[in-house]
Amino acid sequence: MTAEALFKYRNRFPYAQQMESQMNIAPQLAFSGQCRQAFEFYVQLLDGKIVVMNTFGGNEDRALPPGSTAGEADQIRFAEIRIRDSVLRGNDVPKDQFIPMKGFSISLHVKKADDARRIFDALSDGGLVTTPLSKVDWAAQFGMVTDKFGVPWIILGLE
Repeated sequence: MTAEALFKYRNRFPYAQQMESQMNIAPQLAFSGQCRQAFEFYVQLLDGKIVVMNTFGGNEDRALPPGSTAGEADQIRFAEIRIRDSVLRGNDVPKDQFIPMKGFSISLHVKKADDARRIFDALSDGGLVTTPLSKVDWAAQFGMVTDKFGVPWIILGLE
């Protein structure tokens, strides 16, 4: 990438300036109109920070990725939150194109069992517990839950 292209890329996508290496990997979650609520909840619960939260409205001049369809003006076109050294990305899709999340889980490991309990309980509120939080051979606390936004989580409290 030329210096000019990199400058344009970083100005268009300010979060790219925070990349510390030439590559990163992060889950990008698709929601049916709940991305803003979910990410604001996660930021508060996990002491994170919203890096980017763009809506479809006001960005009509920017091309969508091939095969994408714009959502409502107030829906999220792209969001990124940072939770310590981790990143979650997300967006809303039109309701008629939404496919519920399955086949993966967001795995969250915390040092203390008390933190695991607090986080698990908050994610469970309005969600569906698939494996109650309990002691296992490899962790003081282990549990699985799908939160009220449809995101599946695995929570481990290591000590």
